Amino acid sequence: MRVGIIGAGLAGSLLAWRLAQQSAVAEVWLAPGTPAPADATAASGGAVRAYEVKPEQRSLALASMAELAADPILRDWSGFCDCGSVYLPAEPAGLAEAVTEINETLAGSASLVYLEQLSGAGWTGLPADTVGIAERQAGYLNPDRFRRAVLTDLAGRPRVTVLPAGPVTDLAPGSFGLAGERHECDLVVLAAGAWTPSLLRQSGLPDGGLRTKSIQYTIHRATGTLPTTFVDDRTGLFGKPLPGGLLLGLPTTGWDVPPTGVPADDQLAARAAELATRTFPALRLHSAEPSVTAIDCYAESGLLALRPVPGAADRLFTFTGGSGGAAKTALAASRRAARELADGGRPVTETEINVTAART
Repeated sequence: MRVGIIGAGLAGSLLAWRLAQQSAVAEVWLAPGTPAPADATAASGGAVRAYEVKPEQRSLALASMAELAADPILRDWSGFCDCGSVYLPAEPAGLAEAVTEINETLAGSASLVYLEQLSGAGWTGLPADTVGIAERQAGYLNPDRFRRAVLTDLAGRPRVTVLPAGPVTDLAPGSFGLAGERHECDLVVLAAGAWTPSLLRQSGLPDGGLRTKSIQYTIHRATGTLPTTFVDDRTGLFGKPLPGGLLLGLPTTGWDVPPTGVPADDQLAARAAELATRTFPALRLHSAEPSVTAIDCYAESGLLALRPVPGAADRLFTFTGGSGGAAKTALAASRRAARELADGGRPVTETEINVTAART
């Protein structure tokens, strides 16, 4: 079987890497597309943890976290920093069950945190009934470094061909055009992130409900007491510590924007900084770098997953939709997608994936 992958972000690169390890796949062609100054992988903050609100997202995030924790090569490739994580969901339902689920795989990593512990860690202004999840085996990685390490490994694999950079044209089930040359494959996977919906539409194919959305954050020089990596679903504020600084952001409202990018929203950056200093009064924010912006692709489910393109005779798939480079779920999602492609696009169960992983 010959598989063509269009897009060499973290998702596409990891999928090619997984497929190169599948005995049913004879050859992998990876078309990186047109280089962009700051694609979603390069711009992603890279926060990784096991907890996600939706169970299916949590399953992928937990499996990814477990593989990262168990593999020193992946930790090195990704530049993983285990600084921990705190997540405050908007609704606390099911948190105890989630802690149990996480700890069954990552023993002692997750625990419930309440107002007293959060106040001791520097949070303020929280309701008395606040409850969240803290994870010891969590933190952040560098998605761009991870992508580059995977591509370096792929360059040495005999069954993988990394095609020249350039725009992909004439996308069709089982084939695509690049630099005036037609490439015929058994299966084609479009893992082009923000460019995925427009490439499908330009080729006369349905976009499957995939939408683009802008992401933005700002890195501040910071002193005082810095929080660990965190998400506060009640306010939308998210952040992660960096050497000498702090990354801060709020969700944007920029839906269905062009994949080429949008200007930074300075007011959004200012609101994030103001909210952070109110939330963490011992934090001191100083100068800020220009805000980082990028465009990514979202599916209604929020999952990075393999999806057949309707009307493409099961020969054309998308692999995107998880947002922000999907750093939290990319390892497990790429493993699942590779197994599905090796089986001709058949969906596989989590048990099948885990059995395969145990053998490799």
